[in-house]
Amino acid sequence: FLADFAASFVYVPSEVLKTRLQLQGRYNNPFSYSGYNYRSTVDAARTIVRQEGFSALFYGYKATIFRDLPFSALQFAFYEQEQKWARDWAGNRDIGLPLEILTGASAGGMAGVITCPLDVVKTRIQTQLNPLEASVSSNRTSDARAKPVKPIHNRFPRPSVAPSSTRKQTRLISTSSPSTSIAKPGSVNLDTSSIFTGLKLIYKTEGIAGWFRGVGPRFVWTSVQSGTMLVLYQALLRQLEQHPLVVTDDGSTII
Repeated sequence: FLADFAASFVYVPSEVLKTRLQLQGRYNNPFSYSGYNYRSTVDAARTIVRQEGFSALFYGYKATIFRDLPFSALQFAFYEQEQKWARDWAGNRDIGLPLEILTGASAGGMAGVITCPLDVVKTRIQTQLNPLEASVSSNRTSDARAKPVKPIHNRFPRPSVAPSSTRKQTRLISTSSPSTSIAKPGSVNLDTSSIFTGLKLIYKTEGIAGWFRGVGPRFVWTSVQSGTMLVLYQALLRQLEQHPLVVTDDGSTII
């Protein structure tokens, strides 16, 4: 729980950069509109800090904490209990690789399902785009527009936006896992930054099913993530126990 909180100061900015670049696609992308147009990761970081301030690298920080801290707490609580059951069943501390994978994957999967509503409302809030507030990086896209390219499809037309002299990119971004919990067409615009208000609005308009949109992909992703991480953690822990880094005078070991 505390470790995840401490790590959030590093992974939230990295998720901000990653998500913006993924939404953008390639530089000067003529096939889609995202409101972003960066040359590289370094350019994205510099542009965000210059145009929106350093705090923009932490967009969605509170929402990320609301989702990830409960997930981590539940994941390790389930894992410890399942490890205990597996050791009792095997009659040995070493439960074997299949049970290691099963306990880790199921713990992460269950935690992912339970926290899916928080992931859904977080993604909905952070990926809302108001066309009147979004601005286009006109200087950077002028070269791409000078040479007309026939778009792949016209199903989602670009919003008509007046050029902005500041070119400030105001779209809130998602630091969510790839849970595909995007609002379905016609869903209500949450128009709020409150997690609890967002949960209420989704429940009123879509019911319980709205809270668990994308629960299947989220279950798969969190199961794979947790299974891999926890199996490697146990393997590394056993190696450190067998080959301690420090041996005290009384013969005890310190990992």
